[in-house]
Amino acid sequence: MMKCMLMMAAFACGLTTGALGAAEPGPVLERCLVSLVDDAKLSAGEAGLLVAMTVKPGDRVTTGQVMARIDDDQPQMAKLRAKAEHDQAVAKAASDVDVRYSQKAQAVAQKASEKAEQSHKAVQGSVTDVERDRLRLEWEKSGLQIEQAQLDRQLADLAAKVKEAEVETAEIEIRRRLVKSPIDGEVVDVQANEGEWLQVGAPLAHVVRTDKLRVEGYVDAARWDPERIRGRPVTVEVTLADARRETFEGRISFVSPLVESGGDYRVFAEVANRKSPGSEEWLLRAGQTATMVIHSDPAAAQ
Repeated sequence: MMKCMLMMAAFACGLTTGALGAAEPGPVLERCLVSLVDDAKLSAGEAGLLVAMTVKPGDRVTTGQVMARIDDDQPQMAKLRAKAEHDQAVAKAASDVDVRYSQKAQAVAQKASEKAEQSHKAVQGSVTDVERDRLRLEWEKSGLQIEQAQLDRQLADLAAKVKEAEVETAEIEIRRRLVKSPIDGEVVDVQANEGEWLQVGAPLAHVVRTDKLRVEGYVDAARWDPERIRGRPVTVEVTLADARRETFEGRISFVSPLVESGGDYRVFAEVANRKSPGSEEWLLRAGQTATMVIHSDPAAAQ
């Protein structure tokens, strides 16, 4: 009997020693906070009348989707005017009619001046000095008109570029009056109604990302070095209604370089969310508390 008891004690001691000698798979963090990875609080980029609010709380939106529009009649008219003036300047810069006319006028003036000189030489006094000077001046003037016509084309080209910039400026003003979602997500709040006059910066809507959430927890710095935590996979468990438990997979995305007064350091994990089967409701929600297991041992994550 004594021998049997000694063998059992030795077996129990071996189990205890083996358990203590085994490496811990990773920290288990209780009461972690589920929070948002991305959210956007949208506001008015320009003062004006809110003429359209196309979303309501609960709507799903995509990146770049127009959610609201502030009255843009003035920049629209400025764009039309600048576009018309731009087209006019482009057409003028492309036309060489004035240059060709001035070249032909120069040829005619040259012939008239040369003929007057020939007549004067053939019959002295047949063409007065004043007339010959006038014809010579017309010849020189037509040469200057060619240069002026070429300069006018260059100025028209520059004017077209200025008007193109005005068109782009008007388009920017129009875009500033369109309120677009910067992320894929869900509208959780709308803070303005159609017909309201808005000042610059007035709040309009709040959009949150729901397909990926953040889980925040604290790791004991005395037991776990940051290199065993950073980038490691995690399993997050939350308790839902009726004591139902759901787990989610993710990965550590941030390890704080600061150890806080309690001897812990903060970590974030980004976790993929999912919807309840047969429902449009997300299971994981910001504000919940969760338990997070960090798989610091690669073998434990498999």
